[in-house]
Amino acid sequence: MQGFIKPNRKVSYGLDLNRVSIGQEIVSHFNITVDESVHSLWSGLMPTSSYPENSREFAGILGFHEMFLPYGFLLNLTLSLGVESFAHSSLLHLEVRDALYLNPAFAGDTFSCVIVVKEIKETSNGNHSTVVSEHILSNQKGEPVFSLERVTLFPKINVLSSENSDLVEPHKNHHFKEKILARVRGIAIENKIDDFHEGDLLLHPFVRPVGKSENLFWATYFKNTHPIHFNYQRYKPGEIIISGGIVLSMVLGISGREFRQLLLPQVERAFHVVPVVAEDRVGAFSYVKGCEQIMPGFEEIDVRTFGLRNVDTELELSEADFPLELFNGLERPADVEKVLEEKCPALKGKICCVADWKALRKVE
Repeated sequence: MQGFIKPNRKVSYGLDLNRVSIGQEIVSHFNITVDESVHSLWSGLMPTSSYPENSREFAGILGFHEMFLPYGFLLNLTLSLGVESFAHSSLLHLEVRDALYLNPAFAGDTFSCVIVVKEIKETSNGNHSTVVSEHILSNQKGEPVFSLERVTLFPKINVLSSENSDLVEPHKNHHFKEKILARVRGIAIENKIDDFHEGDLLLHPFVRPVGKSENLFWATYFKNTHPIHFNYQRYKPGEIIISGGIVLSMVLGISGREFRQLLLPQVERAFHVVPVVAEDRVGAFSYVKGCEQIMPGFEEIDVRTFGLRNVDTELELSEADFPLELFNGLERPADVEKVLEEKCPALKGKICCVADWKALRKVE
């Protein structure tokens, strides 16, 4: 047989913009079994300041057979299992909300993900649509272990009629938090105690790059299909972007070190300001919004953390004056950049993300 043939097929990825409806359920194409080696690799990448994520002995004291898989790892797995069938066709990842650890997850578990379209709105200029979706990660027993809401910018979507008007209520982790608090009550925990108060501002000394090989490994492991994260033939080295979930997890890990050992962290809201590319150095500073005593010996800290790119935080910012507007409100990346341009130009283009998060903490 002689002659030539041109490419005539292209596999589609992401949300089908012509077939979107409120209440639509999208099932990830992948089931992933996580083994102990992956847990170790993640712990070598991300600083972890959580008792049950660091210590099998402590997890055993709580009544669990194994260490928990890290919060940041599950956040990334939940986000990434929705890329091929949902987020690949999006334009921009705008926000993560209510990222909650629902039930303990362990090495050896197999995970799958379901995405539910909750809300679709046209942008003010009428050219695009924002989609609010709930992403639910479940184990092999069908138990939900992690959930989050994602806000994503897509090309304009013509919404079909709702598939299901009785949407499932968002998952909450109050039951899991109560279970952990009940089990930890009375357990002796060694911890170097530092008192934090509302209004405290911390410069975190840990600054770490996300390397090219690390980025490629996790983009592959998490089944990320978007070429901006790995295609060095199409993009120059300085254009390969680290996925938002990896950046957020690194920023949270860096900030957790100064708050010492934590229990059950949860991101209430996070958004990205400027992208982080492979080999950028990631740092952070945090503002304590409040501390509430939950029970004798434990408090819940409420923190806003700012991720930084290519700043030696402790050395370069020790004499800086931070505008108070950074710590109150700020709904969008443009709000952050506006405040920085007007009152702190040295940090303009340096803040990569903003995260409002809480965690339980031993205090005595």
